[in-house]
Amino acid sequence: MTEKTPFSLQGKKILVTGASSGIGLNICKSVVASGGEVIGVARRTDRLSAMVKELGETRASFINADLSVDTGIEKIIAEIPEINGLVYAAGITKLSPLKFIKRQVLEEVMNVNYFSMVLLLAQITRHKKLKRNADSSIVLISSVAQQIGTKSSLLYTGSKGAMSAASRVIANELSSQKIRVNTIEPGMVQTAMASEMEDMLSSEAVEKDRKQYPLGYGTPEDVANAAIFLLSDASKWMTGQSLTLDGGRYKLLD
Repeated sequence: MTEKTPFSLQGKKILVTGASSGIGLNICKSVVASGGEVIGVARRTDRLSAMVKELGETRASFINADLSVDTGIEKIIAEIPEINGLVYAAGITKLSPLKFIKRQVLEEVMNVNYFSMVLLLAQITRHKKLKRNADSSIVLISSVAQQIGTKSSLLYTGSKGAMSAASRVIANELSSQKIRVNTIEPGMVQTAMASEMEDMLSSEAVEKDRKQYPLGYGTPEDVANAAIFLLSDASKWMTGQSLTLDGGRYKLLD
């Protein structure tokens, strides 16, 4: 049994979206390793089943749902019990210069990265699925991209900027219920989604970017560790904050 410390999630049920791969999957693993129970949400049933098999059915379960449609969010609300925490790690990215952006692609990115996050939280609070007055926690996976404005990242950066700004409003609204809301803003993390972005760039551009991270690129485990801190009672006096994880990229440059 995991020792009960302020960093332990023992006795806590945590909902994680984007649970089938990358950061979301690693957060699921870290929740269980920290003594908690996890409910993973994603569209890939095969990957969710593999996650539950690895972590054990007594500590992990899943809901196969598409967050981009209202019926998917309704399914989640209908199936989840009362929870102690939520991590919104679902997300997609598209690279495009401003002049080539079309409404369809803009709506696709905003729908998954921002609209669905707001609508899910609206339904969870409306149906009182998140425990109140019990040091519950919401963690939103944003991005350091929204702080800097990298070329061709408008679609992704705009959606994450909206998430980070909204988190402070949500934190204010839920503070009276002792529900905390914080964001994690990672830099480049080695995930499949990051690999897709790298495939769109030249190897020279990728290597140049990599060298600008004093501690190198991050891993999904690095983000998962921060998420556990924000979900745990160790951060119970912290809300409305953004935690930057970028290996020193934007603070230690010469």
